[in-house]
Amino acid sequence: MRFFDTNWLFEAFGGTYSASSGFPLLCFDEENKYPWTSSGEATDGNAIFVERVLLNVVPVNRIFIKQTNINNITIEIDTGSGYVALSNFILTKSNDGTQYFYELGAIVSLLKIKISGSNTTPTNQDKSIQQILAFTELGVIKAIDDISPKKNRVQKISKLNTGKVDVINKGSYFSFDLRFKAHYNSSENGIIQTLINNDNAFWLWINDDEEDSMVMIQEPYRFGDIYKVAQQKDSNLSFTGNAFFSGIDAVTNLVEVP
Repeated sequence: MRFFDTNWLFEAFGGTYSASSGFPLLCFDEENKYPWTSSGEATDGNAIFVERVLLNVVPVNRIFIKQTNINNITIEIDTGSGYVALSNFILTKSNDGTQYFYELGAIVSLLKIKISGSNTTPTNQDKSIQQILAFTELGVIKAIDDISPKKNRVQKISKLNTGKVDVINKGSYFSFDLRFKAHYNSSENGIIQTLINNDNAFWLWINDDEEDSMVMIQEPYRFGDIYKVAQQKDSNLSFTGNAFFSGIDAVTNLVEVP
């Protein structure tokens, strides 16, 4: 399970969005409702791009590209001296090849980013990208005793004269109860402390490229399921059995936010 800080491609004020065609803002929008799709550039070999230019540099060491049909993506970044090809990174792809996760070797001061490609799977389709995220990683936690996701519905419920109930579903959101039992790892314990003390929104990625170890894969455990969350309610910290020489037990509650 991984945690990330602010997605600067959306949160950074001002700047510009551009693309070879279509509406590039769509793939940078955290609403994540509609993908960016090229127009008239379906033939394989036709190079496309989407670009985000910021007003000021921001710290980034992780890039997440969600749900794309482009199979030869390249990334260029500008830290203030012009575009260069992204280097010194580890790339992880989802098993179906539609999601890309880049782990940069160090934090870069990002001013511009350009994502390009020319071929699709299936072939000769207009290119599309659902979402592009860029942030710094808060940490990775492997030893989680229990995670309890819950899909909450926002509903308007009216009792009818017939005795039946009229239900209008307005939307839904996830909440997550995380439980860490007898935690002895000091590094991960520090991450837990950082999360509990974080008053701002951050990002939660449960899958962490664990597709192959999951017998069944469904939301919110899929590779592309990454959520912007914030602390809700109180967090609990205690020594196991109230013994000071034991590990730390922690419970924190997260809720999906816009």
